[in-house]
Amino acid sequence: MKTSNSERILLPLYFVMVGVAVCLNFFSGAKPDMANLVVNISMFIIIGAVILWANTQCFMPVNKMIKSMKYAVETMEIDFNKSGAYLWEQYKDETNFFHNKALNHKFNEYRVERKRLNMLSAYGSTCDLADYINEDYFDAVIKKGILSIIPGVMTGLGILGTFIGLSIGLQNFNTGSAAEITNSIAPLMDGIKIAFHTSIYGMVFSLIFNFVYKKNLEDAYNAVEYFLNAYHKYVLPDMANDQIGMLLKFQEHQMQEMEKLLDSFGDSLAQKIANAMKNPYGR
Repeated sequence: MKTSNSERILLPLYFVMVGVAVCLNFFSGAKPDMANLVVNISMFIIIGAVILWANTQCFMPVNKMIKSMKYAVETMEIDFNKSGAYLWEQYKDETNFFHNKALNHKFNEYRVERKRLNMLSAYGSTCDLADYINEDYFDAVIKKGILSIIPGVMTGLGILGTFIGLSIGLQNFNTGSAAEITNSIAPLMDGIKIAFHTSIYGMVFSLIFNFVYKKNLEDAYNAVEYFLNAYHKYVLPDMANDQIGMLLKFQEHQMQEMEKLLDSFGDSLAQKIANAMKNPYGR
């Protein structure tokens, strides 16, 4: 299982777009417009803050967890090949199973709950690690609810910049004499430049961010499935098989209790049956 680390393209893309903005404003042959600079700088500050937050608070923690699960699978495979048996007895008291603080916390919650259920029932537990480490958990870690709206926010920033640019361009546009119209063209074009530039920035960042977000989410889901399959294969069977085992164990326990009951009443029961056969009418 390989991870793409696709979020690494966000920061290089950000600096590339900053370079594009600098070229358009300072090296395109036109005199830099203050309003254009203010709008561009404001937009890049907001987008830069969003990208930095998403990388440090969402993508990087998830990628660390993916690597930790991959390492855990490799460890399970090695331990299973050595022991040739399910590894739960070996791992049930392990407090650093993942070498990742967040995942270790979830695994410890699972261990405690499984022990509690085992104490309550003599026939096993229905607790499964998939109840604790699953897609819903990674949705929370990656902050899916927030990240899913960021591409739309970036597009919205581009549209907002478009309207701001058009407003600036039209604010000083004069439809009076031919000379006034001529003098109004330059400010209008500056506003149109703001409109087009911000639209381009917003669309580019929105498309790339959405790709990175979706790719990281897909990697996380694949890693969870990969890990849980290995865990059920090497450590404990999944809940469905566990429940079947519990049922079989319960049936075995019932048979043992019936055998004990028959053994304890065996002689008197046999005597009663013999007497009933000799005197079927109770005479």
